[in-house]
Amino acid sequence: MNKVKKWLVSGMAAVGLLISSVPFNIEAATIKTDRVVAFGDSNTSGSYLPKEFPKYPTHNWPNVAGVVNKGVSGNTTDQAIKRFKKDVLDLNPAAVVMMFGLNDALINSTTGQPQVSKAQFEKNLTSMVLQLKERHTKVILMTNLPVNEGVYYKYHSANNPKIREIYADKGGLRKWENSYNDIIRKVAKTHKVQLVDNYANAVLKAGNATDTRISKSGLVDPLLGFHWTPKGHSMVAYSVNHYLNQMFPYAK
Repeated sequence: MNKVKKWLVSGMAAVGLLISSVPFNIEAATIKTDRVVAFGDSNTSGSYLPKEFPKYPTHNWPNVAGVVNKGVSGNTTDQAIKRFKKDVLDLNPAAVVMMFGLNDALINSTTGQPQVSKAQFEKNLTSMVLQLKERHTKVILMTNLPVNEGVYYKYHSANNPKIREIYADKGGLRKWENSYNDIIRKVAKTHKVQLVDNYANAVLKAGNATDTRISKSGLVDPLLGFHWTPKGHSMVAYSVNHYLNQMFPYAK
C-alpha cells in the first residue's frame, strides 16, 4: 500500500478524517480548474506566510491544491457572508471549500462575548451551504486547527495580560475553538455535505491535543499558535485534493 494512503483512517472517510504524511513539495491537484473556490480566513489566504515562513511564501493550501483562493485574513462568517456573492457565487463555482470559525470564536475582552455567537455562526454557515446546494454546487466544509494555547496566550499577553483568564471558564482556547468546529461538523452532517475534519486529523497526527504534541507535530505555527505551518497547509491540501478527485473523477 502506498505510504500516503496508509494514513487513511479506516471507517472514518465518510466524515472526512484523512491523514497524510505530506512533504512541502506536494504535487498540485489533479483537478486544474478555476471553478473550485477556497473560502476562508487567514488560514486559507496564507497572508502571514511571507513573514512567518519566508521560504514558503505562497505555500497556502489553495495554491498547493490548485484552486482559487478567496481567503481574507481576520474574517468571521459575519464578514464572509457579505462578500459571499461577489467572491463565491458570482464565480459560478463547481465546488466550494470553506473553513471559518477561528475568528468567530475569539472573545472580545471588553464585552466578554465571542465575535460571532454560536447561534449566528451556525446560521451564517448554513445559509452559505444552502445557497450553494440550491445551485447544485459541491460543498466541502472543513474544521479548524487545534490552537496552541500557550503560544497564543504568550503572544497576546503584552496587550491583554488577562488573555488566559478570558477562556478559563470555557476549558481553554483550544477547547472553545473546537466547540465551533462541532458546529461545522453538525452543519455538514445535517445538510449532507463533505466534511474534512482538519482538527481531528491534526490531533491524530500530533498524537494528542496538548500544546507539547501540537508543537512537535510542526502543523501549527510557533509564533501565534493560530495558523497552519506550510506542513499544515500541505496536510489540508492533500485532503482537499482527495475529495475533489472523488467528486470530479473525470476532470483530470
